[in-house]
Amino acid sequence: MERIFSFQRLFVYRQTLINLLNRIRENKRVLFSFLALGFIFFVFLLGYYGLEYYLRNYRIPLVQLRKVVTYTINKELGKAVDIGVLDFSLREGLIIEDLVVSNEEDFSFNDHMLKVKKVTFRLSSYFKKSPTVEQIDFYSPHLVLNENVSLRNQLIEYAQKSKLKDIRFHDARLTVKQNDSTLVDWKEGWDIVLKRKNKKLFLTYNNGWFWIPNTTRIKGEGEFSETSLDDFQFEFKWKNYPSEEAIILTNYLFGSNVHSAVLSGEGKIFRDSVSGLTASGDVEFENSFIPIPFFENYILDGFRFREVFLFTPNKEEREFLGTDFRIKTSVKTENAKEPLLERHFEFQIESIENIAERISDLSGNFTLPLSGVLKGNLDLLESGDKNKWFQLRGEILGSEIQWDSKLLQLEKGSLSLKLNQGNEWSFNFDSLLFGKPSHLSGLGLSVWSRSKKADGSFYYPMTSKTKLNFQTPDLTGSEWKPLYEDWKKETLEEIRERQEKLIPEEYFYQKKVYKYFLESMNLDFGIQISNFFPFGGSQSLGESKGNLVVKDGRMNLNWNLGTTGSKVSMISYFASKTPNFGFSLYLNEYPWSEPWMNLCGTELRPTHVGLDYSFNSIGSDYYSLHKDARTSYFLKLYGVQLKEADLVSKLEMNLDPLKKPFQMEFDLSRYSDMDYISNLVISSDSLDLKGYGNNKNGNYAITTYGLVGESRGSFSFTEEENKCVIK
Repeated sequence: MERIFSFQRLFVYRQTLINLLNRIRENKRVLFSFLALGFIFFVFLLGYYGLEYYLRNYRIPLVQLRKVVTYTINKELGKAVDIGVLDFSLREGLIIEDLVVSNEEDFSFNDHMLKVKKVTFRLSSYFKKSPTVEQIDFYSPHLVLNENVSLRNQLIEYAQKSKLKDIRFHDARLTVKQNDSTLVDWKEGWDIVLKRKNKKLFLTYNNGWFWIPNTTRIKGEGEFSETSLDDFQFEFKWKNYPSEEAIILTNYLFGSNVHSAVLSGEGKIFRDSVSGLTASGDVEFENSFIPIPFFENYILDGFRFREVFLFTPNKEEREFLGTDFRIKTSVKTENAKEPLLERHFEFQIESIENIAERISDLSGNFTLPLSGVLKGNLDLLESGDKNKWFQLRGEILGSEIQWDSKLLQLEKGSLSLKLNQGNEWSFNFDSLLFGKPSHLSGLGLSVWSRSKKADGSFYYPMTSKTKLNFQTPDLTGSEWKPLYEDWKKETLEEIRERQEKLIPEEYFYQKKVYKYFLESMNLDFGIQISNFFPFGGSQSLGESKGNLVVKDGRMNLNWNLGTTGSKVSMISYFASKTPNFGFSLYLNEYPWSEPWMNLCGTELRPTHVGLDYSFNSIGSDYYSLHKDARTSYFLKLYGVQLKEADLVSKLEMNLDPLKKPFQMEFDLSRYSDMDYISNLVISSDSLDLKGYGNNKNGNYAITTYGLVGESRGSFSFTEEENKCVIK
């Protein structure tokens, strides 16, 4: 059986072979064609790799080329060079892998100017005696430049003067630094192509397909002249481009510092030897984070607006457009003995609130409760006269101005500020202040001179002569208490911070506020109030007048609180390293509505207060003023009582006289962290006590002697477990 099966298989194999040979005879032409193509391809591969082997080993001197490349970069740029691998292929030409160029003459500081994974040089011919480079391709290069104009020009001149027809950068990144700051930092790779045609260099660049939504993209094109660095033109487009990658360009477009923003838009740059540099464009800023000029601790956060710009050699024009505002600025340069600037500022803000709600401080806790309409125009001209450097002209108008906060209530404000020839100005502001009509008016003269700092830069101190006058029919003192409490809180926080951090005191006459404004200030500010009310519901104390004068480094304030003799006085000589400061408050039976102090576990709420308080100190900040303070304090409280106190007497006495209204007066002195009470007198029809006491952390303890009702002797009042214990 096995023989039969083996003969059958042999028969099948024989038939298959006969069929295959028959097919070959039928299709021999097709088969021979495939064999011929295979042979040609084999010969081509053999010739390709044979030629490549020949050129690499016998025609292209790789060892000598490594030395030439290293020597050329060393000689032209003065930089150290490291070449990883130098190779050759017919497809890519001459290949350099892992090329590193240092920013120094050696690699000791590990400061690289250029890192490239691979560079390829495509040659014009492999058999000429002196072949030329037709195209250079840089793959994943990272170029790090310090702000070096000569090096930048040197690289551009090389691209212009060399005979290279095509230079390409694939996935390129660029970083430009100036000292310790980064001016440009391309985080995403760019594709850049530089081609030579008709005696011009054509440049195109992009970082991906521009049409893809919600991506960060930039693209552009332009051209250079072969003969001049001054002849070029560019067009570019951004989409969702982060400002951090080109912060200097962003700051230049905006005209001021921008911490961060997302830019979308387009622009053009043109320059020739005749008309100079011209740039124009339309850019939208989103999610902007912008510090407010002159108020660096406050920022404009998350703001969105559009900018249309036009820059020419002698003029920069910017127009900012938003939903509710339009702001136009221009800066023109006039060349005299030195460049002089003419600035023009024009604005129309239909809703201040939409801008104010985006303003906060660096902590993020501050909001600006301001609303209204504002418009105007300003011209600021540099004259060239160092004693009258600026000429300021223009007008600012405001309406429906409102400040709505727990500290200050102002509404229906109407503003007019006119800036006339000769830097003279007039000012009027009408509003409802805490619901009462108020009027603030003034006029004056402001002159800015130019002075030079020790580092050679300039600053512009102001000499001013100002007269202001504030008028209102009614003013209630208690309405200003929240503003006082807020100032007190910030003052105590600054004192604590300076104590904890050991912040040194600054000389006041070296501070900007003094050098720029106070050194040559002449201010006369008058206050006129028809009816002064200590608190809501109280009777008027009559007409209240005051006057604040700042002149020759001195400040003097006198303000009468009605016609009863109560007054506030303040005096300071601040034109020194450590200014002296004096404050006094005199109250003569001044109506009062709130608790004055805690005594023996209860609040003393007088009907009237008599006070003679003075404060004198020296210092440039609140901590210094607090540390070196000398105070004098006499207090007299009318109509106070201990009716609400939980009186516990360890003596046999009648407590009813203490529960009826009485007068209390004393002198208070402060040493270290304790207040000392002296010359204490407590009196009424049934009380006649004299004594002394102290106060530590709001805990009063007093010792008296005299008469309480029909009891005579010594009495001490202390707080124990929220009870007023009399011993």
